Amino acid sequence: MRLKLLLRKLVGKLLLISITLCVQAALVAEPAEVTRAKSQIWEPVSIEAFADSISHAVMKYEEKKAPYQQYSPRQIVHIAENLLAGQNANGGWPKNKDWIRVYSADELPRLSSGRSTLDNRSTWAQVDYLARVYQQTGLRRYADSATRGIEYILGEQRQSGGWSGLDVEAVTFNDDVMSGVLQTLKAIIEDRELYGFTGDVMLERVKDSYDKGLTCVLKCQIKVGDHLTAWCQQHDHKTLKPIWARAFEPPSIVTEESVSVVRFLMSIENPSPEVIESIQSAVAWFDHVKIHGLRIENIKAEPLKFNYHWSDVDRVEVKDPEAPPIWTRFYDLNTEKPIFCTQWRQITSNYTDLSRERRTGYSWYGYYPAKLLQEEYLKWQQKWAPGRDVLKPRQE
Repeated sequence: MRLKLLLRKLVGKLLLISITLCVQAALVAEPAEVTRAKSQIWEPVSIEAFADSISHAVMKYEEKKAPYQQYSPRQIVHIAENLLAGQNANGGWPKNKDWIRVYSADELPRLSSGRSTLDNRSTWAQVDYLARVYQQTGLRRYADSATRGIEYILGEQRQSGGWSGLDVEAVTFNDDVMSGVLQTLKAIIEDRELYGFTGDVMLERVKDSYDKGLTCVLKCQIKVGDHLTAWCQQHDHKTLKPIWARAFEPPSIVTEESVSVVRFLMSIENPSPEVIESIQSAVAWFDHVKIHGLRIENIKAEPLKFNYHWSDVDRVEVKDPEAPPIWTRFYDLNTEKPIFCTQWRQITSNYTDLSRERRTGYSWYGYYPAKLLQEEYLKWQQKWAPGRDVLKPRQE
């Protein structure tokens, strides 16, 4: 009797294992239409928006490059299948995954590990990519996945009209959260050839979300005295005032993130007077705070492994009268002078107060607005706001 019972349990377990394997096989089985699509040659779809996520994924390797195979830009179906595997149940995507990596069948299910987010250009970048793959292939699975991503984006909008990342519950301009989401919603509204699969009901919801988001952006622009400047990395959802982001990212007026905001605003056709004023004020501020006679140089240093990066250089300030204008990342909210910050929220006006880990582990200086001022703004001004020269010294 006992032997029969044991045999019965063993058969039951074997049956359960067999069913589980069949279910798993069905889940990972590739539809014939996908197999066919993978064998075809397609036009590349830009993976530029995935660069941040990919770089974080490979940062742990000392060589700072992927020690594994990656798909080529033409293998759009292979990459799109990675995105489908990595999409979370709520429709969003996690950050810091290498979306162009060649994964094994065992590795693919782990792609969806991690919380959905808009940080590091996540989710809206996947939505855009999948829409473009659907446009070429006509495979509905990619339109359906993009639609779920859009639903996630709409659901993540706060009452302020803004969207948050994972680091801080605030209106987030870091990682192009606000500008990237709004550019995507704008594309859904304007490019119906690309986003026609969303349907009229979703289109109306997107329009409403976009209008609220744009209003939030304009209200967040920082005013110093009687002039508008630019934006902070994070703004409080209730007051819309600048607040702390991470410990080394103080309330301030920022350049890099604000450039993305201005580029988004300049993409708006027939801009309102409020949008025109916002753009011109930010451009005037960029011009006002540029720094002359300084460049940043990498010098060889003892190789060191820090918590989140590896470095064999140090970065130093070098006085150079021939250097092109440069900008710091942060400017004081009152004086509009350059500021820096340690990992312990210690704000300083002296770059050398930073440790080597901070000097090499963050972007403190850059030429962020250079192309915007030299090329992009001038073209925009000729079209939408001729007759006013904002690129001249401010009258204090």
